[in-house]
Amino acid sequence: MSLFVHTNTSSIIYILIYVNDIIITGSNDLVVTDIIQRLHKEFAITDLGPLSFFLGIEVIRDATGLYLTQRRYIADLLTKSKMDGAKPCSTPLSTTVALTATDTEAFDDPTLYRSIFGGLHYLSFTRPDIAFAIHRVSKFMHQPKQSHWICAKRILRYLKHSISYCLLLSCSNSFTFQAFFDANWAGDTNDCRSVGAYCVFLGSNLIS
Repeated sequence: MSLFVHTNTSSIIYILIYVNDIIITGSNDLVVTDIIQRLHKEFAITDLGPLSFFLGIEVIRDATGLYLTQRRYIADLLTKSKMDGAKPCSTPLSTTVALTATDTEAFDDPTLYRSIFGGLHYLSFTRPDIAFAIHRVSKFMHQPKQSHWICAKRILRYLKHSISYCLLLSCSNSFTFQAFFDANWAGDTNDCRSVGAYCVFLGSNLIS
């Protein structure tokens, strides 16, 4: 994925490229239109209009700002894991479960386990609320156990409960850059490593 930023005295233009998908946006509509017209002259492209869907992320607009959601992606993930008929759950992970690499018997389909967690990692772009749970359970992808799969299914049940959750990018004149970080001390019972996390805000918007 590449991000190009074009600036001049009157406008800022952002161009995001992933393989053959492109987003072009900026502060000057005339400049954006001119760039699209120039691309039309050089390449066979299709202009899909205002951004609504990109790489599994749906974009919904209203007066508040942009809502980023991956509800279609979640629905596909639930179907793939045969969890679309499961009972919803209000939290992604139990606070009392201590997972270890030697838990119970081996899970009989490690390929499915790895595939599901690949999808869950991609979901964390718009769902930071599941980041810690994914971190905890994806550490056992090399040799998953039945207990790990039970925890994975709980994350999926939580996603079914919260499928409509979105990440809001609101209009703001603030360019204040804030970062927050926290870590425990040797909190992982498997390797005694510290577990850390961070979030970065531009104005009121969570960007990383």
